[in-house]
Amino acid sequence: MNKLRHLFFLMLSLFAFIAAAADFKEGVEYKALKQPIPVISSSADKVEVDTVFWYGCPHCFDLAKLQEKWKKGKGEDVELDDVPVIFGKPWQAHAQLFYALEDMKLLDKAHFSVFEAVQEQGRRLDNEKDMTEFLNSRFGVKKEDFERAYGSFGVRNQTQKASAITRGAQLMGVPAIIVDGKYVVDPGMAGGLENMLKVADFLIDKARAEKSGKDKKAPAAPAEAKEKPTS
Repeated sequence: MNKLRHLFFLMLSLFAFIAAAADFKEGVEYKALKQPIPVISSSADKVEVDTVFWYGCPHCFDLAKLQEKWKKGKGEDVELDDVPVIFGKPWQAHAQLFYALEDMKLLDKAHFSVFEAVQEQGRRLDNEKDMTEFLNSRFGVKKEDFERAYGSFGVRNQTQKASAITRGAQLMGVPAIIVDGKYVVDPGMAGGLENMLKVADFLIDKARAEKSGKDKKAPAAPAEAKEKPTS
């Protein structure tokens, strides 16, 4: 009896999830880009999920904390990336900081520390001097090492790509999640940060199904292989 009851509630939960997912509509909880943007991932088999953020955005910090657990449940076919938004010069410095940390292999350690410094400690970290002092005191990064990374061609190139993503996705604010270069969800459309992740899960499954559907399409038979009438 207990097993049947457990199965019953499990089925109810499944139906509730399907019903909720079915309610996610294009133009309501998410938008589809008329012109998809190039994805960062090199694998066509992966579903790319880009979280667009700014260190100066408190909602971005809140979403990043929610995503810590959310990211662990994704399959191997999902490529998760963070992309710093660039609306203009004030955002450029934080974008370069992000990619400089990536260049120095410090991103995993320092990403949340930068968020905390800006959001909880009131440190703007919007110029090289303040960035250098922070990274040196917190992680022992040498001034010359940070300056090299911050001004490198690779970092500048990455910030240009991030700027192109911001424009291509027609973003008006952050945070935002872009799924497979085609679909965009933000807290306003989704109805909050937690709902953003639910809509993102729905869009990941949607993109996954689209990729699977493409793979299953059989090529058309060549003309010479068509059956000829018998004499």
